[in-house]
Amino acid sequence: MSAYTGFIGLGLMGARMAANMIGSGRALLLYNRTRARAELLAAGNAAVAETPAEVGERTDHVFLMLTGPAAIDAVLWGEQGLLAGHCRCRIVVNMSTVPPAYNRQLAEKLKERGIILVEALVSGSTEAAAAGSLVLLAGGDEEALQQVKPALASMGSKIMICGGLGRASSMKMVINLLLAIFTGALGEAVTLGEKCGFSAAEVVDTIFAGPIDWGFFEAKAAMLREDAFPAGFPIKHMCKDLGFLRQTGDEVEARLPLAQAVATLYEEAMAEGLSELDFAAVKKIFHQ
Repeated sequence: MSAYTGFIGLGLMGARMAANMIGSGRALLLYNRTRARAELLAAGNAAVAETPAEVGERTDHVFLMLTGPAAIDAVLWGEQGLLAGHCRCRIVVNMSTVPPAYNRQLAEKLKERGIILVEALVSGSTEAAAAGSLVLLAGGDEEALQQVKPALASMGSKIMICGGLGRASSMKMVINLLLAIFTGALGEAVTLGEKCGFSAAEVVDTIFAGPIDWGFFEAKAAMLREDAFPAGFPIKHMCKDLGFLRQTGDEVEARLPLAQAVATLYEEAMAEGLSELDFAAVKKIFHQ
């Protein structure tokens, strides 16, 4: 068995997750398209690969934390992709948010190469990623899942087993739909309060004095009070995920009128140049 575990994708979430794996004593072979992000973590028991192909040649288990299907396809099947060389990898853990149908199709393709796909999607903010307190939505082959569980435990405080392939991705669609709707509603409610003559802080403090005392909203409330939206989860990613969940809704014949309505709001925010801000910045469009 390889001394290294592969980790590909070191963005806002991935870098923090990989750091926790390293901190737990796991030796990682890192790859990121922007090499400098991998080099920030390369010390002690972590090394940097030149290409995804090198990761495939030197590791048995590889974790992917990428932006979506296009990025995953490039990493796996590209000219210097994970599967381009003499790949020894036997388990790929996809932690990226993708449509359920994509993961099921990917599993079939990887199976032809003798590789098992495990789903382990993440629910939580960059703060939770840094603290190792993410909720992980896992599924797929039970034996393979047991093999990677210790690594998952270094990144999350809860591992929710969702069942067969596609089910963890489906649960992520459910969660992201709620987050998108709740955050849009919070922004609209605060805007109404401001129009009625209250400050954002007064509205937020009053809301959270009642039954809506939810930890997730507390982080967003601070952004609303200060009118500052550093990206924990940027609007551009929420727009992408809303597209995935609406696609999933069509496939399972679910009526999702609120998903359609809230997607329009986030798309408007994108058009207004807010794509890199946290998705709570959708509140800004209500003032226009």
